[in-house]
Amino acid sequence: MASLAVISRVREESIGLNPDATRYAIEQLARRAGVSDELSCSWRLDLSDPDFVSVFVQPGARKRIRFPRVCAYTWDEIQRGVFRTSTAGWLSGSRGEHELTPDFKIPFSSASRIDLGPLFVSDLPDCLTCVVDLLSSTVLTLARFEETLPSPKDVHGRFPASASVAWQGGFLHRPIVDEYGLALEQALAVLLPSWRPPERFLRVKLSHDVDEIGIPFSLRSAVAETLRNGRPLLTLRDLFAPLLRIDTTHQRHLKQLVELSIERKLDSAIYWKSSNSSPYDAGYDVNDPRILGLIDVLGAEGVEMGIHPSYATFHSPGLFRSEVERLRAFFGNQRLGGRQDYLRWSPRSWSDWDAVGLAYDSSVGFADHIGFRAGTCIPYQPWLWAEQRRVDLIEIPLLAMDSTLYGYMNLTPEQALPLLRSLSERCRAVGGVFTVAWHNTSLANFGYAAIYRALLDEIAGSRRYDWRFKAA
Repeated sequence: MASLAVISRVREESIGLNPDATRYAIEQLARRAGVSDELSCSWRLDLSDPDFVSVFVQPGARKRIRFPRVCAYTWDEIQRGVFRTSTAGWLSGSRGEHELTPDFKIPFSSASRIDLGPLFVSDLPDCLTCVVDLLSSTVLTLARFEETLPSPKDVHGRFPASASVAWQGGFLHRPIVDEYGLALEQALAVLLPSWRPPERFLRVKLSHDVDEIGIPFSLRSAVAETLRNGRPLLTLRDLFAPLLRIDTTHQRHLKQLVELSIERKLDSAIYWKSSNSSPYDAGYDVNDPRILGLIDVLGAEGVEMGIHPSYATFHSPGLFRSEVERLRAFFGNQRLGGRQDYLRWSPRSWSDWDAVGLAYDSSVGFADHIGFRAGTCIPYQPWLWAEQRRVDLIEIPLLAMDSTLYGYMNLTPEQALPLLRSLSERCRAVGGVFTVAWHNTSLANFGYAAIYRALLDEIAGSRRYDWRFKAA
């Protein structure tokens, strides 16, 4: 989206968002409201008022939306980690197709009240005013600001879901920033009665992290799989696979995952490792002839190949770069995306991914709970809070991972499936991308293999999200 025209200069201030971050917030909200680039490029932004940011939404007219600026006291509180969450309502009493969004949750709220009433109010001619600094809340949520502050970490150095504002506020299951887009759509419809947003569609991105491929054979790993899934014959199969010249169990299951997608007219992305053996990494070699053959077979099916940087690359830029360069050379220096191992990620990771020229990341999801870690299911270019800039990288937020459901949340397959359905429906309501990570190792678990098939049956034929042809 092209930059908004600024019609008034603003004095340099340390309070609230700077002008670039303000424009970024408006662009992100406009995209989520279904505003075309052509329309948004005609908007004018007035930053001269110390109390409000005004967006004029029609050339040559006074029709505008005003967003209040956060006060110095509240901004200082936010920077110190003192957060408030407010709740707001729709502009009108009718919610129509928005049953999944009965209200709006605004973390990092500039308001002193919890219940704000309607999010937008008509208080001036040709003007709607937002009752809270929604622009700051949008940027702080998308930038994962809370994770840039000192915070608790789990044994893997990860920021846990339980420490998040969304978990504590009870809205981790909602794409709150995308829902702001629905509210802005409603406000624009009042100011621009002839404007119509495009129809929203569910899009899907399925991905598979190859942590294990059965090459080289590891008795310890195979026994662990047997104990976890109760299938000793799979251990025997993998033990004799080289002699029998057959696929390992993990190779076979990876092929099956791809076949399940193809049968339902969905895409798959496979993320490969290029790391040494460690307690967290199998240490397989993508140049092994058996793996090369598998990659050729899957590539011929149109499967996207990506990267899965190892456990140790987290906050280790040098190691990260070396693994990326090895895989980039292996895949012919094509543009790549992928996901961090163990979801060991922080906002600093965006800088690492951006520095090596990767196309996208899909690590922003909690390991210990499914949901909308960044408050969105719409891919976007992240805002680096520490550097106050937008990165040339697409973030495709991860919403659910198989190991989260059974390994952290301890859900039975029957409990997990309704939660996955709920996530997909929320994505559908806002026109987002339902992004799921499913490991080839999970197909050894009958129950979780069954619910994955059931889930794919329900989303079969959905529109695909292809980052190569979609603007961030």
